[in-house]
Amino acid sequence: MGSILFLSAAMASLVFGPISYKIGPKSVLLLCGLLQMASWFCVHFASDMLHIYSSRVCAGIAGGAAYTVLPLYISEIAEGPAAKASLNVSVEIWRACGIFIGFIFGSYLNYDYVAVVGILISFFFSMVFPFVQESPYYFLRKGNMAGLEKSLRWFRGIRSIDDRNNPEFDHELAQIKNSLHEKTQLIESGPSASQLVKILFGDLVLAVASQLGGIFTILSYGSIISNSATPLKLTGDILVLIFAVVHLLATLVAKAFSGCVNRRMLLVITSLGSAMCFLLGAVYSLYEHTWDMDDDIAAWIMPILFALQILFASAGFITVSTTVFMENIPKKSQYKLLGMLHFLSWIAVFAIIHYYVPIVHSVSITGLLLIFTLGSFAVTIGALFFYDKIQSAKELECNDNSIPNGRYANVHI
Repeated sequence: MGSILFLSAAMASLVFGPISYKIGPKSVLLLCGLLQMASWFCVHFASDMLHIYSSRVCAGIAGGAAYTVLPLYISEIAEGPAAKASLNVSVEIWRACGIFIGFIFGSYLNYDYVAVVGILISFFFSMVFPFVQESPYYFLRKGNMAGLEKSLRWFRGIRSIDDRNNPEFDHELAQIKNSLHEKTQLIESGPSASQLVKILFGDLVLAVASQLGGIFTILSYGSIISNSATPLKLTGDILVLIFAVVHLLATLVAKAFSGCVNRRMLLVITSLGSAMCFLLGAVYSLYEHTWDMDDDIAAWIMPILFALQILFASAGFITVSTTVFMENIPKKSQYKLLGMLHFLSWIAVFAIIHYYVPIVHSVSITGLLLIFTLGSFAVTIGALFFYDKIQSAKELECNDNSIPNGRYANVHI
């Protein structure tokens, strides 16, 4: 049943990316809030399986659409690469918080109360978010220059009349208005066609392989996989909570280093660390019965390896993947391509979650862990061979300052 959520998210990513270009990312995010509320209402008043399935579908559509549209919205309202990277990683932090809180409430709170809390949070968002401005670039696409200037002033915090002659604001506003007449990006050293294909193929590898890194599977089935080896004395709920805490802490680490660490180096190091954890887990799963080891010690090996894998993945390639996409996808194609990449990413999650039991029956836990090893290692290969030009946010900021005005002339038209 849980896999329906991921399939719905995949379809929503594919559909709502282009739709948000037409009606504005804010409108899609407001719709996501209403769908999330409808999902929790279906849970609270559920009387049959139809309500449960409806809840999963609504939640999947809301999550998939929001997860695709929010980075697009951020890219249109943030001031520079560092701010965009920081905000995109913040999205992952809030998602990790939601996973952690969801595991706590699901384990220790009556399910009816969980639905009430979810309804209240969704209601709060739906009441507050309408007061946030739409993206300036949406107004630009519609030819509404007054709305564009009002939106940009709101996002730049310009409230008083004394601040309205700010030269930096006037320069940014002029750049955005000038971009209406641009047909191509004014980047003298822009990527060639072959480099562009190379980068997009790297994005494709990262989108699929990062989810084959298994983090959602570990959060969903980690306690079952751990206890398939030497059983641990901790309950499954406690073990999953530990994994969720590690996931949250790792995203905070990613936030701290999002602006200064080279993306390529981060992808390589964290994906190799993740692959090594899975490989050691596969070796242990295969040979545990032949090793003479105390059961109290052996029971902790798989949970520790999974916790380390979550630490590597969440501090690196899982958390910064969307940031890498947004920094490498051509600006004018982001609304279509990001939705497609997230579609493939969610499909990979759906396949692993939905077919978990048949996969384990066919190739065993050892085989599954080897699949995850290959997924993580594929991220390493992709970063080394397809992302030779990606930089840190600070390096992007420096490049931005060194290029004449108009570098991002057609950012989102």
